[in-house]
Amino acid sequence: MTVKETIDGIIAAKQYRMAQKDKEKLLLPLFQEKVRRSIEHSRHMRSFYERMAFDPDKMSLLSDIPPLPVTMFKLYDLVSCDRASIVRTLKSSATTTGVPSKIHLDKTTAFRQSRAMSSTLTDYIGKQRMPLLVIDTTAVNDPKAGSLTARGAAIRGVEVFAKGSTYVLDGMDDLKLNKERLEEFVRSNQGKEILVYGFTYILWTRFIEPLEKEGRKLDFPGAKVLHSGGWKKLKDRKVEKAVFNKRVGAMFNTAPGNVIDFYGMVEQVGVIFPDCEEGRKHVPDFSEVVIRDPLTMEEVGPGGSGLIEIMSILPSSYPGEAVLTEDIGRLIGVDDCPCGRKGKSFEFLERVEKAELRGCGDTFAERRDGR
Repeated sequence: MTVKETIDGIIAAKQYRMAQKDKEKLLLPLFQEKVRRSIEHSRHMRSFYERMAFDPDKMSLLSDIPPLPVTMFKLYDLVSCDRASIVRTLKSSATTTGVPSKIHLDKTTAFRQSRAMSSTLTDYIGKQRMPLLVIDTTAVNDPKAGSLTARGAAIRGVEVFAKGSTYVLDGMDDLKLNKERLEEFVRSNQGKEILVYGFTYILWTRFIEPLEKEGRKLDFPGAKVLHSGGWKKLKDRKVEKAVFNKRVGAMFNTAPGNVIDFYGMVEQVGVIFPDCEEGRKHVPDFSEVVIRDPLTMEEVGPGGSGLIEIMSILPSSYPGEAVLTEDIGRLIGVDDCPCGRKGKSFEFLERVEKAELRGCGDTFAERRDGR
């Protein structure tokens, strides 16, 4: 079986069924090949691995791969395929530094990311297509745009499960609820199971709070409410996850357990980590998470906290083999979650304030043009 066939097979399979040791054994040669591809196609990555004295042929653990600081996607054009193959560029929101990450996609990567997100969410919400209520504006998902934001990419991923999508916000910089469009959605779908998606902060401030002030309630007991991103802003407003889940659930007349937060990043689109019923985030079989001590960069064991590193076998167009985030997480356990999902489970704790992760990133060549 070729590397491509193996990767596609892992994505298509039911997720969270491989024990950690079996997963590590299966993914190790795939990540070795990804490192070789990055070295071949990117002079920046070649310099990175050379100066880290890393030889992919000698690695024995997935955590042996030196992680690439996520800030490098803001500073360099990182490509691990022929540039003629690039079909789309994703951009992060650039809220921390003002400079967005640029993630270049070829057709293979875009297809895998879509399939992977679908494979993950199926394990949480099932395979059925449902009417989708998007708490956002159509402007973030313009198919004519040459680049796509993190919000747009997330919405497109969720729309795989949609039987029709209704966007209920208007504008772009000043988002406002379109009440007529919302009421039409309610009339057309009353009594049905629906899917809702929005960025966490937008869902709360542009939908939940305005409707609460009006005393408005919706009646969708079977609703699944997905949301991602923006927790820092809500914590600044003293809104904790338990309160968020309770009030969002009450708005839709659905159980708080049907409000599902998932963690992800534009640099690893397709790899998402929804909360299970135990409140843990699980790692799908096509990726890996390493929690590293920020001082030693060593991997921590269960119970330990540190920087979250996300590894992925999905991308063939950019070096996504091991990306070190600016987020802090805690490794909860391995193969031991009461929900039955295998592999590592963790929780997101917080964003590093004004992070400037150096070290590994300093090994890049000074020039930033070309490959």
